[in-house]
Amino acid sequence: MKQNIGDIVLKIYENKGTGLLSITFEGEKNLLKIYFKDGAVYHISFGVKKGMQSLNEAKDKEPVFYNFISNIVVEVTSNDIPSTDKIIGFFKELNKEIISSDSVTIKTSDFQKIKESIKIALIRQIGPIGDKITEKYMAEKWIPSTPISKEDFLNLANLLKDEIEDISGKKEFLSEVNKILEVYK
Repeated sequence: MKQNIGDIVLKIYENKGTGLLSITFEGEKNLLKIYFKDGAVYHISFGVKKGMQSLNEAKDKEPVFYNFISNIVVEVTSNDIPSTDKIIGFFKELNKEIISSDSVTIKTSDFQKIKESIKIALIRQIGPIGDKITEKYMAEKWIPSTPISKEDFLNLANLLKDEIEDISGKKEFLSEVNKILEVYK
């Protein structure tokens, strides 16, 4: 069933949802990612663009489908985000409808466990800064498929490994990530 994007954002807002709303656009590799905490939007990204720039970039594109994964939280925020009410109005005014990809979703608990395990593996190699780097890469550079797959996490690990300077550390990190992912088929 098709829904107006503004109605989807409104529903998350009214239900005080926490998580990630990702929107896929026709012919576009980047996702519009809208992060909610207790119903309020606190971060938006579209490729390398953040905040209002993300919305302006996406407004002329044709949405294909969306997915909402609850309990996804990143520690990054956008500085120039309008109020959630204004974001709802922005999408309602665009009057674009989209279908849900809810038919296949990842278990949120598994996602969080994998994310934390990968973050810890990076921290082992580069220290506490690995926490913030993992969050930043997930918010800005990582483009997972819907639903998120093992390959998506391997792609994330390949991005993160470039933050490790020595070759043996990179190999240890990738080996640890592969062991983490063996548990989740």
